[in-house]
Amino acid sequence: IFGGSGPWSEITLTACAAAGFVPEQAHSAAGWTAILAMVDAGMGVALVPRTAAAEQRREGVVTRILSADQPRRHVVAAVRRGAEGGPAVARVLAALREAAQARTTVQSG
Repeated sequence: IFGGSGPWSEITLTACAAAGFVPEQAHSAAGWTAILAMVDAGMGVALVPRTAAAEQRREGVVTRILSADQPRRHVVAAVRRGAEGGPAVARVLAALREAAQARTTVQSG
C-alpha cells in the first residue's frame, strides 16, 4: 500500500527495486492515516517513515525497522536570502545540523 505518485511512491518503488522485487500495489492512498488504516484492516503492507508510524499508532499495526539499506530522507532548510545570518534562523539551522549529526552518529554506532 503506497501513494500513487509523489516522493514516497518513488521511495517505495526504489527501495523494493534495491531489494530485488517490484511491489504489487494493491491499494493506494495519499495520507498516512488512510495507509495505516488499510494495513490495520489487513489489506496489505506499507513502507512508512518512522515519524508517520509514531504519530499514527494503531492497535492492529505492527512496525518493524528495516535492518539494512534503509531508505533515507534528506531534509533541507529553505530560508529567505540574507536571513540565514539572523540570530533566530542561525539557531534553528544549528539545531537542525546538531540533530542530523546525532542521528548519523546513532545509526552508524
